[in-house]
Amino acid sequence: MVTQGILYGLGASFPFVAGTSIPTQWFTKRRGLATGIALSGSGIGGMWMTSATQALIESLGRPWAMRVTGIVSLVAVLAVSPWMRVRLVPSKAEHIIDWNLLRDVRFAMFLMAVVFAVAAYFGPFYQIPSYSVVVLHKSESWGSNMDTLMNGLSVIGRLAVGFLSDLTGPLNLLILNTLLAIFSLLVLWVPFESVGTLFAVDILFGFGIGGIVSVIPVVAAQIFGLARLPSIIGLLFIGYFAGGLLGVPPMSALLDNVGHRTNYTSSIWYMGMLPVCSLIFLIAMRMMITRKLAVKV
Repeated sequence: MVTQGILYGLGASFPFVAGTSIPTQWFTKRRGLATGIALSGSGIGGMWMTSATQALIESLGRPWAMRVTGIVSLVAVLAVSPWMRVRLVPSKAEHIIDWNLLRDVRFAMFLMAVVFAVAAYFGPFYQIPSYSVVVLHKSESWGSNMDTLMNGLSVIGRLAVGFLSDLTGPLNLLILNTLLAIFSLLVLWVPFESVGTLFAVDILFGFGIGGIVSVIPVVAAQIFGLARLPSIIGLLFIGYFAGGLLGVPPMSALLDNVGHRTNYTSSIWYMGMLPVCSLIFLIAMRMMITRKLAVKV
């Protein structure tokens, strides 16, 4: 399992980094929409992959389910790779990652906001299926369908927020979507244990987190410029790695050791506080740029 996690993580990161960074290099007027369209692919993939993998495990067993999904992923990536072209290529004199960016307080705050946002991203996707079984007494397939629904709403969020960010400013939309994610987790999920509430969490969190993911590279390009975008994207994905470690492992530890696999309250509280931390850094960053509310940022 450890070997699979390492190899899959490395392999999946390459097309995801390319798909995230390339649209921001080629578009200026409709950069948000272009990035939203590109990143909606991961949400669409999540919609069918969750249900398909569950069905494959039930019919073929886990080993062959993993082989089939691996072959499908390989064919899909090989099919689109020839069409992907970078616009900004760092010169040989430039470092792959410009660590001097961290001296910019605005960027340091943005990076921390990204770390906490990514940490919050995966929690509901991992815990809603088991929560559906343990707390709501639904079937495993019902829990998987909830993940499918959340992925579907994340596609809508990526497209809608991508479009709106071109009109109102990507940083403004990033803050609003972070507020939406906080509301879904702390206001809805923590105090209520019902099917209707979980549907609302699925819809609001899926839309909100989808918008967050799609607009992060747009904020980076608009606020910090295209000239250093390759280094910026590199640092942001180091933040993605840190966020992945900060998210699901502590949530799972809380569920195991505090909730004893039956009480999800501590895990959900932790999950909800992650976007709160992200919001603090985003607001501080925006105040450094401008303190006027009705400004496109």
